[in-house]
Amino acid sequence: MKTRLMIVDDHEVVRMGLRAALEVEPDFNVVAEAGNGKDAIEKARAHQPDIVLMDVRMDGMDGIEACREIRSEYPDTKVLMLTSFAEEETVVAAVLAGAAGYVLKNVARSRLLEALRSVARGESLLDSKVTKGVLEKLVAAKDKSAQDDDLTPREREVLILIAEGATNKEIAQKLVVSENTARNHVSHILGKLGFNRRSEAAAYAVKKGLVKE
Repeated sequence: MKTRLMIVDDHEVVRMGLRAALEVEPDFNVVAEAGNGKDAIEKARAHQPDIVLMDVRMDGMDGIEACREIRSEYPDTKVLMLTSFAEEETVVAAVLAGAAGYVLKNVARSRLLEALRSVARGESLLDSKVTKGVLEKLVAAKDKSAQDDDLTPREREVLILIAEGATNKEIAQKLVVSENTARNHVSHILGKLGFNRRSEAAAYAVKKGLVKE
């Protein structure tokens, strides 16, 4: 049985190149393409691919957020992130979003095929020891200035949910509030802690022992 793939990238030429490289393989079938995170979620619902090859940086909803949403709705769907640079924050964000791994955009075709086949077998391309070290480094840089004492009880609840990988929609459902309210809570938390990304807040919560690793 062929592995069903979806390609997500905001550059059409990149998508065309990836499709051409993958469709000639007998064990792969590209069932959908998407040009942004929101479209990726809709296409995932329509086609339910086995693996999503997802660009990290896209306008609007980025690949990390789209990965989180897709993995939340379809836990059996694997997501392999495509990134131009293996930045520490990208690795941590991918882990927290539930990605099975990541590959660089300039990866050799043979390596990309190997990575996709590994993910199809249920293997992870993220070494837990490496990601733990990255997590600690990421938090260390912010740890001295960030304080959660100023967070309200509700904001601490939201922070814990962020660290557990919950999407804004899931936070809203859990706390019985609107998705807009959940989004505002997340923004306030990031502002109070001095972070720019959810992944930083999640890493901080883990470091502080608010959730288990």
